[in-house]
Amino acid sequence: MSPTGEVLRFDLPPEAAVGNLTGPSTGIHRLVARPPRDSTATVIDTADHRLLDWGVELSRVTETGQWVLRAPGWAPPLQAETISPEAEDELPAEMAGLLVPFRRGGILGPKLKVSTLRRRFTLSGPDGAVVGELSDERVSVSSHAGQVTTYRNVTLRLLAASDDQRAAITAAFIAAGGVTVEKFPLLADRLGLAHHSGRRSALSARAVIDEFVAAQFESRWSALLRADLSARTGSGDDGELRAGLLTLRGELAGLEPLLDSDWVRSAEQLVDAALVDRTRPVQRTERWLRILDLLAVGSAAPPLPYVSGRITGPVLAQELEAVVQTLVDQCRTLEPYSDDARWTRADQVAGRAVALSTLARDVFGKPAKQLRKNLEPIAAALAGTVRPAGAALDRDLRGLSTAEVFEAGRTYERAMMSVDYARENLVREWPRLWDRVRNRIIRPRVPHTGPSAPDAGLESDPPA
Repeated sequence: MSPTGEVLRFDLPPEAAVGNLTGPSTGIHRLVARPPRDSTATVIDTADHRLLDWGVELSRVTETGQWVLRAPGWAPPLQAETISPEAEDELPAEMAGLLVPFRRGGILGPKLKVSTLRRRFTLSGPDGAVVGELSDERVSVSSHAGQVTTYRNVTLRLLAASDDQRAAITAAFIAAGGVTVEKFPLLADRLGLAHHSGRRSALSARAVIDEFVAAQFESRWSALLRADLSARTGSGDDGELRAGLLTLRGELAGLEPLLDSDWVRSAEQLVDAALVDRTRPVQRTERWLRILDLLAVGSAAPPLPYVSGRITGPVLAQELEAVVQTLVDQCRTLEPYSDDARWTRADQVAGRAVALSTLARDVFGKPAKQLRKNLEPIAAALAGTVRPAGAALDRDLRGLSTAEVFEAGRTYERAMMSVDYARENLVREWPRLWDRVRNRIIRPRVPHTGPSAPDAGLESDPPA
């Protein structure tokens, strides 16, 4: 016998006629109809369907005036379905707050009308006992443009059924043109509007660079949205959100040579300002919505003015080789008393190299992981060689006691000595650090073609 409460779901053509479900083969003796129920709901969204785009459905039930928010792909932190306890003329404030990062300032308005006819049947066995329930929903969706989409969801809940009985029931629905599904598609999926709700498949080195960059931005966008929602539904702490912005900042640095200079400059300035500003939680600022807008642009139309349409493997390999070579050129001529600007540039290049090798793991796998592993000690060593900005060292000494002034001077001296020591250590350790990276460099090559060809753009020196 199958487990108690087994559920079968069928995506059925709207006008399909299912053969007789009763008989010994199905274990169903009789179907007892309950009163049918009609309902109508208005789907609310922005003009460009920003909510549906992420698999979020906001609607208002005509008969009751209640608001319904469905977001199964975002549970948790959101509830799969939230229904306002009573009718309200305006969108409840709590729901409105949860939608802020999705709509990003977009104006909400009625976009679709969804009409549902639901018929329910109680299933009884030969002895008259209830063996299950059948729910048949016929849905019609109409837009303001006059387009109409119809579909039909059938759900069977069986208290107990043998494998043969379950197979007979399934065969009856398949014969009528039905398809067995684990779960029913969201309304956005039915209408082809859920562009971001599903994960993109792994991209190979043979994909075009536009697809790779779009996938990276979309992945970061999704992670930031989830962190935002966790903050809004939790304590309000933006720590996870700030960590995500730091990761985004590194990814922007890694991809910077490929991206449009104006776009990436705007994005970096917004992220840097958000990280510095501690007056309010990140998710409560207008700047945060502008960051989401930039990611929306970047995932829909990656700003790649020079490499658009080229193959990902060779492009990433070329950039990795270039950034590592730049790092070598910066570091091998450094001296403990080199200008602060040179040490700062070396630190920035090391950060870019680590970020790009991290992104390249999705394409090159283990070689990129090994390269990053050997770049990280260089980046860590360089981090301590950058002197703090002048503003961070300045302190108003007025009103301090002699002892406090003395202690402030000692703190300043220790900070400067720490930087000097880090620089001497980097210069001394550079040959060893470079030796570990030398044989891990990923070099570009001409991509092969054909389904059996190896991933394009990957060539690394063998280990020493």
